[in-house]
Formats: sequence, C-alpha cells, structure tokens
Amino acid sequence: MSGEHGNIVLLDPSGNVSWSSNHTQVSRPNVLLLDIGNLVIKEGTENSQTYFWQSFDYPTHILLPAMKLGWKLSTCLNRYLTSWKRSEDPSTGGFSIKLDHHGFPEIFLWDMRVYADGGQDLNVLGGG
Repeated sequence: MSGEHGNIVLLDPSGNVSWSSNHTQVSRPNVLLLDIGNLVIKEGTENSQTYFWQSFDYPTHILLPAMKLGWKLSTCLNRYLTSWKRSEDPSTGGFSIKLDHHGFPEIFLWDMRVYADGGQDLNVLGGG
C-alpha cells in the first residue's frame, strides 16, 4: 500500500501501520522489485536509476550481492547487519556487524546484549 508522501506502508489486519519506508517525499510513487532483490521507490514511470528509497539501504541479517555495508557519507546512513533473535523470530537479535568509522575504519562484530540496559556496544570480535 502506498501511504502519505509516497511511502510503502504495511498494515496489520486491524488497519494499523506495522511497518513503513519512512519519509520519501515522492508525489507519484512507483514501487519496483528489481531482479537483484532490491525493493525501490522511484518517481512515476521515469527510466532513471534514482531511487527515493531502497531496501538495500536497510539490510537485516543477509548480505546480498550489490548491497553495501558501512556509512553513506552523503546521508549519514549507517548500513549494518543484525542477527535474528531466534531462527523462528526475525526481530532484532543480539549481534550486529558494523563499520567503526572512528579512527581507521574497521568492521567489527558487536554483542549488543551485554549493554541491553542502554550502555555502549561491546566489541567481541575485531576485523579489518
């Protein structure tokens, strides 16, 4: 379903919003699922490769070819992977693979469970 401002909106059986693509500001949204698996929102039927929103900017637990990890400097978007809570529960789990851009950029596996009370992440496995 297309919502206000050209967002993709998923509703539960009661009509409440259960997920939204947030703010895209598209007047005539065109939602496409590309052959590579990227769900995108474009303006109208234009042929450009300019996407106002794309699912590849919000990876979950799987990294597909053509997806990117790390910081998108132009928008300050931090793209990272996060584990599922359990194999039958796809909600956010305890581990993430993120780029640490402080100092020399490196990718780390973070254990988010250690500081579930609001503290900082704990680096459990370094990368490079």
